Amino acid sequence: MRRQRNFFLILFAIFGFSLTVELPVAVAQNEKKTETKPDPANQETKDKDSASEEVEILPKLDEMKIPTVEELLKKPPVDWIVLENDSVLVVEPVYPRPDTLGQLDLALKESYNWPKPKSKEEIEEQRKMRADMNFIQITLIGDKETPEYRIQRKSVKEVIHHEDLMIKRIDLLFQEKDLKTGFELLLVLDRKHRDWPGFEDRQKKLMLLEAQDKQNSHQYLNALAYVQDLHNRAPEYPGLSQLAGEIIDVMISQAVKEKAYRKAHYYLNRLELMYPRQETVIKWKTAFLDESNSILKAAEQAASQQQYPEAIQAVSTAVVVWPANPKLRESLLRYQKRYPVINVGVLETALDETPYFLERESTRRHRTLTEIPLFEVSKVEQTPHYQSRFFEQWEPTDLGRRADFILRQSYSSWESHPTIIAADITNYLRSKITPGSAKYDERFDSYVRSVSTTGPFTFRVYFDRVPLRTEWLLSNPVNSPPIWQNISTIAESGTAGAEPSPAADEILASSRFIVDHQKDGIVSYRRSVPEPADLRDFNVAQINEVPYPSFEKSFQGLLLGEVSALAFLPAKLVSYFQDSEDFNVVQSAIPLTHVLQFNPESKPMQVIELRRALAYSIDRQKILSETLLHESRLLNGRLVTAPYFTGLQVYNQQVPQREYSFPLAVALAVASQKKLGGKFPTLHMLCDPNPEAQAAAQEMIKAWSQIGLKVVLIPNTPEEATKENQQWDIVYRTVVMTEPVAELWPFLTVGKGAQIESLEILPDWMRLSLIELDEATDWESATELIKKLQQQLYSMAHIIPLWEIDRFHVFRKNIKGYADRPLNFYDNVEQWVPEPYYPDVQFFTQK
Repeated sequence: MRRQRNFFLILFAIFGFSLTVELPVAVAQNEKKTETKPDPANQETKDKDSASEEVEILPKLDEMKIPTVEELLKKPPVDWIVLENDSVLVVEPVYPRPDTLGQLDLALKESYNWPKPKSKEEIEEQRKMRADMNFIQITLIGDKETPEYRIQRKSVKEVIHHEDLMIKRIDLLFQEKDLKTGFELLLVLDRKHRDWPGFEDRQKKLMLLEAQDKQNSHQYLNALAYVQDLHNRAPEYPGLSQLAGEIIDVMISQAVKEKAYRKAHYYLNRLELMYPRQETVIKWKTAFLDESNSILKAAEQAASQQQYPEAIQAVSTAVVVWPANPKLRESLLRYQKRYPVINVGVLETALDETPYFLERESTRRHRTLTEIPLFEVSKVEQTPHYQSRFFEQWEPTDLGRRADFILRQSYSSWESHPTIIAADITNYLRSKITPGSAKYDERFDSYVRSVSTTGPFTFRVYFDRVPLRTEWLLSNPVNSPPIWQNISTIAESGTAGAEPSPAADEILASSRFIVDHQKDGIVSYRRSVPEPADLRDFNVAQINEVPYPSFEKSFQGLLLGEVSALAFLPAKLVSYFQDSEDFNVVQSAIPLTHVLQFNPESKPMQVIELRRALAYSIDRQKILSETLLHESRLLNGRLVTAPYFTGLQVYNQQVPQREYSFPLAVALAVASQKKLGGKFPTLHMLCDPNPEAQAAAQEMIKAWSQIGLKVVLIPNTPEEATKENQQWDIVYRTVVMTEPVAELWPFLTVGKGAQIESLEILPDWMRLSLIELDEATDWESATELIKKLQQQLYSMAHIIPLWEIDRFHVFRKNIKGYADRPLNFYDNVEQWVPEPYYPDVQFFTQK
């Protein structure tokens, strides 16, 4: 009991008789009751010395060590009671918390507002309760016998809670740059006691330190994220404005170095939204404005020399550099009106190298844009209807054995092709019937006996056999230079405008637009014949095809104003643009037909069981609905049994759809395996670069693998394109046929053309059917023959027609003059009128 008594005396001396034992305490007795009672004076001196010696044992506040992270997390929590003389008692957590002293003082102050007592008992009770507020209940650490005490409030200088100790340790961790551990300790503190005083300040400080740390490690985007988060909490936090400026200054500098001005504007906007008057904001705004003004001066100089393509290109660059330049709008409107340019978003251009040797969407666009055939399909209503830009009149005579043609002698200012005379056409047609000529066409020669010129603008064609359609027979462009007119002399004379014209040897008689240049993947097409310079309103003069790596990037380019039209819009996203007020969606008159075709020279593909196994193992309906249309109502796609449009008169609606049957596919695969020597070879597949076709091809390869067939997709890369003698077994094609009676022959020969020699790779029955179809003399018999051929091709799986998907194009509403239901994207392109359009600055400043 001596130890307890001494400790009690020590505390009694420290607190000046202010410490009382909470529990009943027995009076300490000497261990030997018979001992003489000590002298009171000597005893008092001894107690004082003993108390003084014990006080020196209590540590001072400046001697206390802040607990380590391990101690704070693994040991029981403790508080520090700091006495008036800076001595420290380590006790179990005290209450109320936090700010124990403040809460006691407040409670005592509020006690004087209690209702007036009505009895002596209430007076005594209130007195006792008020007296208790002058004490703090504590539990000593390590004293197991009588650990519970209470201390007078006035004897306590400060209470440092366990959570305060964590705050102090966090501060030390921040000084040591151990941000990770500091963050973890902050999380623990937040879980133990949410909103503890000082927690919010440390959290803000941690954000600033994290931002500085990411800045030092050149992780500027992460650093900016911390800055933005801290700004949202405390915009005026010390040092935050300067740090934000330093980080964003580096990011803008890097973006400008890469010519990524939109990214630079995006970061500049983020800084300006936080600190509008920050010096970095003023610095870069001035720099962008100066650079933009410099480019505008160059544009003005080019325009003064009537070099409008260079002027509009310069203004477009100035828009990208600093769209907020107030001088831009006037310059852009003026030059765009004089030299209208349309940027079209595409997924690939016709100049991209690919091992896919057949016609694809980009080559169809390129052909339509650069060539004008003598006759072209204007619309399709079960059968195609033709029109001609060159002929004023054409009439068959002598029971169809002769046809007389009269050419137009004048053209509208918007037409982009050169003037063409009868000699241009007759020379070209004679080369097609002259054996040994580079342009000799065996099939054309079988129809045409001779061609003669009857005047400058008239000529006559004699036929050996009457074609089903004269227009189809003459539907090719005149791919030879014009005889009497050279486009360069027109430009030099000033009657066709002062824009520099393409070289004369690049212009053909049927040229529409020609490739002007290619830069950074963007292919620019310019009118082969510029419009006269004295016009009031100008039609489109230049088209730039801007390639994007994916559908999503092309949509982003359209929304941000980089392009004004998309040549290809997936059916799954049609509804989005249809509901938009800024865009018009146009549906093509002919859908895109997807079909699988086999290499006639591939030995495995000559096994009919293998072809049928491939056909039966494909769940066409599932791939169409889930992969291509994404569970839409299937209004934009249909299963087909032929490689051409289901709305044509020659399409055989009686051919039943082949149903998906996995057991039958397995049985056919086993049968074909025996014919192939007991082992399946690896099959190689070419696929149209169309992303939808690529996605569908992957699904079919998975389906074929389930029946034991390994099919490898040949990558559409320039490296693959350089390989000679590319070996392939299957090709995934997309086709658009308007005249199947004439186009089926070259389709089945897989790019070898419509020649007798090309039929050698086909089975005998197919050769005879194609020749019989080609020699048909009336539409009734031709229709019957092609319907029969469709049924044979489908049943014997020489081709696997998959589905047809409606084609859609999207235009920004500032473009006028395009067709409502075009057959091809560039139909009527010469009459497109892009009204001047200045995108919202907000679009240009988005990342």
